[in-house]
Amino acid sequence: MTNRRQLIQASAALAATAVTGFPAIVRGQARESLTIMTPFGFIPDFIELMNGVSGGHFAAQGLDAKLLGGQGTAQPIQQLITRQVDFIRASGIDVMRAIATTKVPLVSIATMYQGSTFHMISLKSKPIEKAEDLKGKTVGIVSVSGTTDVFLDLILAKAGLKKDDVKREVSGNSPGALQLIKQGRIDCFIASIQVVVALERMKEDVLAWSTDRYAPMPGQCYISTRQIVEARPDVLKRAMTAMRASVDEIMTQPLRPIFERAAKDFEIPGIRDVDALVAVEKVTADRLWLSEGRENLLRNVPKLWKSGVDALRTNNIGDPGEPETLYTNQFVS
Repeated sequence: MTNRRQLIQASAALAATAVTGFPAIVRGQARESLTIMTPFGFIPDFIELMNGVSGGHFAAQGLDAKLLGGQGTAQPIQQLITRQVDFIRASGIDVMRAIATTKVPLVSIATMYQGSTFHMISLKSKPIEKAEDLKGKTVGIVSVSGTTDVFLDLILAKAGLKKDDVKREVSGNSPGALQLIKQGRIDCFIASIQVVVALERMKEDVLAWSTDRYAPMPGQCYISTRQIVEARPDVLKRAMTAMRASVDEIMTQPLRPIFERAAKDFEIPGIRDVDALVAVEKVTADRLWLSEGRENLLRNVPKLWKSGVDALRTNNIGDPGEPETLYTNQFVS
């Protein structure tokens, strides 16, 4: 794999290959640098960021954008703290936990997923229809002490159950976890919406409900720091304008060409089954990007931040501070 797949620079040449036309890039002016990092490489879930580069949206805003693929949530946060990157994508709950633990002044400059990507999944023949049904059950989680583990704690608490009212098993984040239910090793599991869509496409008879039912909070956000917000407001404003254009293209144009174009620049897992990626992205946009209405696309919704902070405080998971200090909408039009 060439370095170009690891560190992509947006350029006017890439803008010319866009599926649809874009505003002309201002010529004769030096573009400003912008560095972004994902938490997990270039998985399909980050297509809006990859499209920002490959589709020329950052370049159209006069930005020389570099998109880096991280290895876990901790790495991008550390890179952000040391100002090696300008913003990252991370889950709202992970950001709030990081602030509560380290007191680093992280701030959400936009929310990509208004809803939670994580869902409780069970077989319809042995359904887990509500939190109260979890008592005495074995629940699959993605990882110990990870996001799904915390969400399970929040769900149990909302139903008046204790942590030890369930047994936990690591089941990963893949459709294969359903086999653990069929084998009787677990009763249900928490996994991402990508897994839900994959199981639906496989015609599996499953019941799935979002963790938002019991613990609503911002799903996936674009995170920066107060220092970067103060130092580079114009750059962040243009970056969010580019993200709006990228998201609009994804929602209004055929997705297959967008994925295929991005795959020329990034190593996207699962790209050989592009139809499956397209199916997942369509559901993601409908259920998560727009779950608070089109008028709130990319906006930080105050009630979700308040709900998230209240849940973490009530359950002694952490106190990230007052909700209104955790986000700004100054860069989202």
